[in-house]
Amino acid sequence: MDDSGQGLPGSEGRPEVPPVYYTPQTPPIYTGVPNVQPGRPPRRPVRRRGRAFGFLKPLIAGVVGALLVLLVMPAVFGVNPIDIITGKVKKTATVTSTTPATVKQVSVVSPTQGATDVASIAKKITPSIVNIDVKTSSRGMPYYSNSEQEGTGSGVIYSSDGYIVTNNHVVAGASSITVTLASGEEVKATTVGTDPENDVAVVKINKTGLPALALGDSDSLVVGQMVVAVGSPLGFEQTVTSGIVSALHRNVTASSSGSSTVLTDLVQTDAPINPGNSGGALCDGSGALIGINTLIASQSGGSEGIGFSIPVNTVKQVANDIIAGRKVSHPYIGVQGQSVSTEIAAQYGLPVNEGAYVTYVASGSPAQKAGIKTGDIIVAADGQPVKTVDTLMAAIKKKSVGQKINLTYYSGNDKKSVDVSIEEKPSAIE
Repeated sequence: MDDSGQGLPGSEGRPEVPPVYYTPQTPPIYTGVPNVQPGRPPRRPVRRRGRAFGFLKPLIAGVVGALLVLLVMPAVFGVNPIDIITGKVKKTATVTSTTPATVKQVSVVSPTQGATDVASIAKKITPSIVNIDVKTSSRGMPYYSNSEQEGTGSGVIYSSDGYIVTNNHVVAGASSITVTLASGEEVKATTVGTDPENDVAVVKINKTGLPALALGDSDSLVVGQMVVAVGSPLGFEQTVTSGIVSALHRNVTASSSGSSTVLTDLVQTDAPINPGNSGGALCDGSGALIGINTLIASQSGGSEGIGFSIPVNTVKQVANDIIAGRKVSHPYIGVQGQSVSTEIAAQYGLPVNEGAYVTYVASGSPAQKAGIKTGDIIVAADGQPVKTVDTLMAAIKKKSVGQKINLTYYSGNDKKSVDVSIEEKPSAIE
């Protein structure tokens, strides 16, 4: 068994999803009635009156006009002119209409999540993201016939001389790989090496001068910071989505083709990720790569806001080993565990409310040699608190084979500390 704990279930299917077509609404057509001038009746003779009372007409008109002003202005403008004259309302006051105006709804976002920021980040990232089309041969029925299957994923230009990183599950078993650059150019690729343990693969195209993506530092990530994902979900190339880092150090069991692999120390994000995003980029606010998107946790098969990425520090280590022709290292001490919570601690009378409760110790493993037993609770690794199994696995994964990790743990009520040697994970362990 490997150093893994229980994680959120996650898998990545490739369902056929029909595109949605949006039909623009036909603008309303307004019809009118021709302006027909009816005939005028003949004028009646008008008797002229004397001018003795001619002043009454303008006087009456003035009184009626004043009354109209007094009645209409409060209704229309909300202000009585008498109040302005008497000083109850300042003449410079803002007059508002009682008729509500049409208000445009505007979504307010934080400065780090503005549309302008995402647009500028996407402009930096997209030239370095590629689409990967894969063909795999599978033996059909009857056994003498072969069938060819096709799949689509994404990749990130890792170096300017043609090395591209993606997921192992994107190119596993590929008989043909075609890379489509952001320019639309299609280039044949070959597999340099793969690492199923970390779900990382490197492919190579025969081109130079490529726009390699800047590499960030996944150890500096914090929960809540903005991230941008770019890939080919459902075959739609150069798709950009954004979100935040939802959690860190996640362990997730990925199932594919009847087999399962526990991926450790993953970055969780709510940036929408769908089938086809695999192998694509997850970048921070500066446009630097901080993860390779690998899977989602979903009940529907589509994005439900729970996506996972391989941290870039793991990607760098694995990719550099593959490119250099070295064997990829898999640190191992031989334990499995369960995270301790306040409820579990109270139920079982444990001495601590947080930590990694050891549920299994492999025979002959470094942990067993160091004296760690089932039932012990690991609470620190190299002086850093271990609050969950996930944080313990992340601490082990950052070490190199041949190094040691100092573990602080409780055995019963006794607090102990021990150095555990890091070994290469046995190939027989899945």
